[in-house]
Amino acid sequence: MVKLELSDLNNGTAFIGDKFRINVKFTFEEGMDIFWSGIRLITNPPCAKELQVSKEEIFSKGNFEAGEYIREKSLLIASNIVPTIKNRNLNYILKLILRQPNPINPEDDLVISKTHDVEIKAKDSGLQAKSPKPISFSISGLNILLTKDIYKPGETIKISYSSEELKQIEVRLLQNSNLVCYCEAYGQNCSKVEELPPAIAGDARTQNFDKDFLLLKVPEVAEPTCNWLWSPSEKEQFGFRYGAYTKWSLLVIGKKKPEYGLEPIKFEVPITISSGPISVEKVGIDFFSEGNAGASSLFDGISRFQKTYKVLSIDSDIDKYKLRIKNISKEDLQGVTVKITGLQEGLFETAPILKGFNTWKKGEEKEIVYETKQNVTALISILEDNSQQTIRIQSPVAEASFF
Repeated sequence: MVKLELSDLNNGTAFIGDKFRINVKFTFEEGMDIFWSGIRLITNPPCAKELQVSKEEIFSKGNFEAGEYIREKSLLIASNIVPTIKNRNLNYILKLILRQPNPINPEDDLVISKTHDVEIKAKDSGLQAKSPKPISFSISGLNILLTKDIYKPGETIKISYSSEELKQIEVRLLQNSNLVCYCEAYGQNCSKVEELPPAIAGDARTQNFDKDFLLLKVPEVAEPTCNWLWSPSEKEQFGFRYGAYTKWSLLVIGKKKPEYGLEPIKFEVPITISSGPISVEKVGIDFFSEGNAGASSLFDGISRFQKTYKVLSIDSDIDKYKLRIKNISKEDLQGVTVKITGLQEGLFETAPILKGFNTWKKGEEKEIVYETKQNVTALISILEDNSQQTIRIQSPVAEASFF
């Protein structure tokens, strides 16, 4: 039996460009093998049952002793991920997954999972104010003036006008928004995404051309202008795109006096609705900032962990390496995992194996066998324990002992 526990360290909210931190606990009631374990960020577009937008490995293929293994992990919320939009059912869950062999049907893995709801939000800190621009034009005898092209929810838009040819003018505030879902099965025009006409969010009209302006209020709950589009980095998903957009415009309709014709004037003027600064643009990305880091570094805590383990020796045989490691700390270590990969020509890593030890007593030596048919020049050992200590040790296979 396996018991999974998933704790959210970010209170259910993740910001684009930041890390989402979780704590996971695996309880193995008996020793067992696993194929893989990790966390995945999942959403459900209308044309697919499940879409993975991000993942982070916790354990690779390996064998575990019975016991508890606790890990803290960070999942980077990439800059192109679409934020949660609840009114369009664009939501996210975090799924903790453990795949293990099926003793009855080896071709069908056993999958254990635990899910947790996550709300993804955009950050205002990556945006800066930009001065709005006025809009002024004339068309078919109608003159229109807007003092700016960006407004906040709840703000009133003033539309100044003048005309000698019209008898009535009407201005409608239109919202055009929908999901975007491109895939091989449906192409750009996904049959699962319903075509939506623009919604009228406000309307003002007048026949009084002595007044010379109309007032039209933006709703307090108006959704800001946006254009989000996510595309995967995995080759098997190339060509897929998923996102959402919201566009705002003013539809101006003018009815002419009889002597100037019966055909009405009709045209749209695009505007922007912003809930943050009056106008926004992306700030240049700082590649050295904390928010752009990936999951926890393999070297986090190395200064306090480097005297915990010592590689004693590596004995090689045909397709087999025996690695002896000793706990040289002053205490017993709990929930230890050792992930071993081979290094070829100093560049390429071979397939990993992982061993899990419930308790590694102080002074105790462990022997781990790593099998590979590829020639390797070094073994890389990545060790973690329940206190979240992590160290990476690289040991040349040509040496008999390492100090």
